Amino acid sequence: MKPVRIIAAILAAAPLLAGCQTWQDKADTAALAECAGIADPGERKACQTEVTAAASDALGRAADRQRELEEAQEERDRLREVYGNPE
Repeated sequence: MKPVRIIAAILAAAPLLAGCQTWQDKADTAALAECAGIADPGERKACQTEVTAAASDALGRAADRQRELEEAQEERDRLREVYGNPE
């Protein structure tokens, strides 16, 4: 299987395996379905590449945001250990 197809399959299957779909998951799946309808192989591949790249960027931003939240929570916990809870 080609990498674009593998990524597309993962994007399509991930929400189903997780048990829920967000609006973004539905949009990505719909965009990939639209790409599959393109007759020209070059244009179809470019479309799939754009959709998977956008989805990958969105996942990366979500992971970055989650990491930032975790780091902020760890910092608050360290400050509570040093200074105690405010009253």
